[in-house]
Amino acid sequence: MRVSFKWLSDFVDITVPADELAHRLTMAGVEVGRVDCIGAGWENIYVGQVLSLRRHPNADRLLLATVDYGERTLTVVTGAQNMKVGDKIPLALIGATLIDGHYDDGRRITLKPSKLRGVVSEGMACSAKELGLSDEHEGILILDPEAQVGRPLADEMGDTILDIEPTPNRGDLLSIVGVAREVAALTGQQVRMPSIPEVPVRDIIGLEIQDPDLCSRYSASLIRGVRIGPSPKWMRDRLLSAEQRPINNVVDVTNYVMLELNQPLHSFDYSRISGGRIIVRRARGGEVLQTLDGTDRALSPDMLVIADARHPVAVAGVMGGYASEVTEATSAILLEAANFNPVSIRRTSQALRMATEAGRRFEKGMPAEQTVPALLRAIQLIVETAGGKAEPAIADCYPVKTPRRTIRLEEREVKRVLGIGFGPQRAGETLASLQFQCEVQDDALVATVPPHRPDVTLPADLIEEVARIVGYDAIPTTQLHGPMPEPVPTPDRGWEDRVRDLLVGCGLTEIVTYSLTSRERMERLLPSGDREMDDVGRAAAERVIVLDRGPVFLTNPLNVEMDCLRTTALGSMLETLHDNLRHTDKDLSLFEAGRVYLPRDGELPEERRVISVGLGGYRSGLGWGSRRETDFFDLKGIVEVLLERIEIPGVAFVAARHPSFHPGRCAALLAGTDKLVVGIIGEVSEAVARQFDIEQRVLVAGLDFELLLPLASAVPQVEAFSRFPALVQDLAIVVDEAVPAGEIDAWVRRAGGRLVRDVQLFDLYRGAPIPEGQKSLAYHIVYQSPDRTLTDEEVARQHQRIVGALAHQFKARVRE
Repeated sequence: MRVSFKWLSDFVDITVPADELAHRLTMAGVEVGRVDCIGAGWENIYVGQVLSLRRHPNADRLLLATVDYGERTLTVVTGAQNMKVGDKIPLALIGATLIDGHYDDGRRITLKPSKLRGVVSEGMACSAKELGLSDEHEGILILDPEAQVGRPLADEMGDTILDIEPTPNRGDLLSIVGVAREVAALTGQQVRMPSIPEVPVRDIIGLEIQDPDLCSRYSASLIRGVRIGPSPKWMRDRLLSAEQRPINNVVDVTNYVMLELNQPLHSFDYSRISGGRIIVRRARGGEVLQTLDGTDRALSPDMLVIADARHPVAVAGVMGGYASEVTEATSAILLEAANFNPVSIRRTSQALRMATEAGRRFEKGMPAEQTVPALLRAIQLIVETAGGKAEPAIADCYPVKTPRRTIRLEEREVKRVLGIGFGPQRAGETLASLQFQCEVQDDALVATVPPHRPDVTLPADLIEEVARIVGYDAIPTTQLHGPMPEPVPTPDRGWEDRVRDLLVGCGLTEIVTYSLTSRERMERLLPSGDREMDDVGRAAAERVIVLDRGPVFLTNPLNVEMDCLRTTALGSMLETLHDNLRHTDKDLSLFEAGRVYLPRDGELPEERRVISVGLGGYRSGLGWGSRRETDFFDLKGIVEVLLERIEIPGVAFVAARHPSFHPGRCAALLAGTDKLVVGIIGEVSEAVARQFDIEQRVLVAGLDFELLLPLASAVPQVEAFSRFPALVQDLAIVVDEAVPAGEIDAWVRRAGGRLVRDVQLFDLYRGAPIPEGQKSLAYHIVYQSPDRTLTDEEVARQHQRIVGALAHQFKARVRE
């Protein structure tokens, strides 16, 4: 809401500078976003009148203008062609500071005496751009004919504009009078309301409210013999200061009163109101109304309309109809001031996608008591600016009257909330400055809330009003006293931070994605509805890719792309990988520690914490300019490091099948002595990658953090180094292609017992002379005892025991 000082001063005396007033308002909860001072730099600029114009003797495109500015006449040289004799213009004298119209960066120049083609220019006729009013530089700014010659331009056109940014509950601040009440309370002044004569109420038109639950009051007046034309300059200037476009005198008055008193109004061409009747009712099925913007609007029965005897003529509280619009041919107008249900107006505005200043005010809730004062004010201004004669009475239908609210405020409640008491007398005086009616009863204050403050409903609201007007700085600062509360341990949060630190240490970047998504976006993880998977893949999916349960849908979603809570975080990870792969194709390593939401019958959804990891593109190599494509083992290594550092026991990777992953490049993650399935990792299948518009290889992992937490240990598992030497034996065996290397590793450790210190796979070979369908695996096996030096014979016996165990378990044979 842009508030003009000139307009505001009609209602309250402004006794403090603009910056100080803006500070006081902001500190009282009425935020002032910006203060615009129009004309602050207009020294030595006056209103001048053109007395004569003649061609420059040495330049065909220049004019010599003789300009009177009260004290004397000057000759100025100008290239503008839009002036004529008698026009009033801004005249800058020598020494004035103006914006240089030849540049767009706002640089300023100081006017100096100059000679143009042999003729001295004693001043300068100014354009709107040179004055900082707009970007218009093609011609001289022509002032209103009523402007006073010789008057400083700052007095004629200058103003100070406060850009008020009210909170949603303060709809009363969307008006000049509403801001004036705040200024008066903060500066100790009185609010002056315009003098409006009262008129009786009579049935001057047929008026009926069929749905009083949506319209509590409807007031109307009839004015005949109006002459449609432009508004006077003072009204146009004030509307422009509030960023309202002037249209004609009747429409401008309705906008002017709305800005002044916070009551939207609407004017109808009375000759186009069938039957001379107004009926406020719900729309009927199939009704269509062409609104003022020329758009045909399909109406529904939950929308309120203003109708005549035949059809709707306006969408109540939102926009009028095109058929009853006031035009230049209008001579009789029906003027409306009404009060509508804010919820109904909000829903109608959203359904029709129509955002209007009137609807904005009705949505916040309006007092029904102000329809008649606003209507009478509009009648007064229309008769003044458009002529005509108003009916000596008005119509007023008021079926639903709201009683005034009273609130009792105890002094002990003030002390409890603020820590300081003001006393009922001072609190009452403060509230009275805001037009509350107050009375002290039994050491308590009983306040009657004014109609324009529907946001005040509780004693706490009264306390807030007193505190903000008295000033929050008046509340003394006190130190906390009493024992400090014991800290509540939150080990889960510590583990979350630990996991984040470890993944960042592995070179990953954390992302945070929305928990809101849509079912269609999640089901892209299952292309063509493919749900074929093995038992271990299904168990992993139940932890981190839950797509077989319906998600939890939102009642009022922001849009169709965010209408439910996600049941898997891997879709969000793939969307983020897609977004980033458009900008880089290397070293893209991401993770997220987030939540998924799984529905439960009759209960709130289960919030399951999960860890998602995503890799894509290429990895930078160790050599100059070298790089290689990210693969499964990069992702597996990251997961292994994470689980090792948080001491998860019994970690194993088991081949799994899941439709979201590439066959043969997917593994379920098992952990703990019970070998719980805690997650899944793998390369995303090409079909799924295409669903996310990804053309490169990408890999993802999903871990159930809820299952990992009980297995994690903050105490690292360590053992003493042996003081005795180790012996290393190599073992190369041939096994079937389907035998995982990890299982062989486990059996070597199991068969070797406590003497096997470490097992390392160092070679994988396929091809001749290895038979087809088999592979060769070569291991370093480290033997070491903690209490003695091993002999060659002991190591040989243990080595043979391992070979025998592998032959029995996997039908492995030692490679020759």
